[in-house]
Amino acid sequence: MRHRMLVILRLATLLIASISISAWSAELTSSEVTAIQKTVRQQIDALANDDALGAFALTSTDTRTRIGTPDDFLRLIKEEYDPVYRHRLALYSPPQIVNGKTYQLVRLTDLDSRVWIAIYLLDRDEVGDWKIEGCQLVETTTVAV
Repeated sequence: MRHRMLVILRLATLLIASISISAWSAELTSSEVTAIQKTVRQQIDALANDDALGAFALTSTDTRTRIGTPDDFLRLIKEEYDPVYRHRLALYSPPQIVNGKTYQLVRLTDLDSRVWIAIYLLDRDEVGDWKIEGCQLVETTTVAV
């Protein structure tokens, strides 16, 4: 578990650093930025409303196959991603392409005022819509006031 956390923290550091290093990332059009953020925002909103079907529909085919059902997905979110499920504030960074992969970082403040970074990995599906491949959640040492 400790090794996994270190890997996640390194990924978060790389992604945050990459925001200021444009050579590492390809450009996204404003419509792509809007579509990516809309996808993540819709899933977060669906989860906040316990809409398992709506949230599950925004995941990739591989993710849906791996998880199984919308109810299994909602259960996983409640157990492992509580700050995504229940939070009081979500702030979106501009999405970034790093090493050919598209990431969306969301700064979440949970109900206890702890701050988390949710790192979403997205990809386009067969019809060109953005879908969520996965999410890593990293707790920061910041406390919101």
